Amino acid sequence: MQKRPLAVRLTVPLLALLVLACGPCNLLSTSAPTPPHPIVVSTESAEQLESRLGENLRGAAGQQFILRVTDAEITSLLAAKLAQYDQPPVKEPQIWFTKGKIHGSGRVTNILPIESDFFVVASARIEGGKVIVVVEEASAGAVPVPAGALETLSQSLSQTVEELQLGVEVTALEILEGEAIIQGIRE
Repeated sequence: MQKRPLAVRLTVPLLALLVLACGPCNLLSTSAPTPPHPIVVSTESAEQLESRLGENLRGAAGQQFILRVTDAEITSLLAAKLAQYDQPPVKEPQIWFTKGKIHGSGRVTNILPIESDFFVVASARIEGGKVIVVVEEASAGAVPVPAGALETLSQSLSQTVEELQLGVEVTALEILEGEAIIQGIRE
């Protein structure tokens, strides 16, 4: 049996990927759902949230706090943090709160062979004073993320949130339309 040249062996998978990305199904480039209202990204919103986060993490032990986070603030802060990278893994991030869920979308870059829109739906609960994030649904383009990967993603996000929760015990979390309200006590 004659072995095919390397160029031919690489062309078939690349062609298949291009058909998926550019073809009639457009599986890897389907637009992700969008927020129910425009989210304006601004340096001012990012700075406001970062300042309030600092205020709530500092202070006397046992002191209660309430932190309100809007769609624009969390999206702006994430966009500002991603802008610090030469090659950010995500472009055009959008995070919004609605119907008790956290929604996120954007464009994955520098991870897959091609750029792809993504979409995530998560819920959050409190367990032992910590926020636990559960990713319920995620997709890259129109391709859904498998259930096993959702669990891994949930664990990773929960660990990240726990690391950011420096010295506070969260006592309540409410996800409303356009904002999340976090209550807690400084440890």
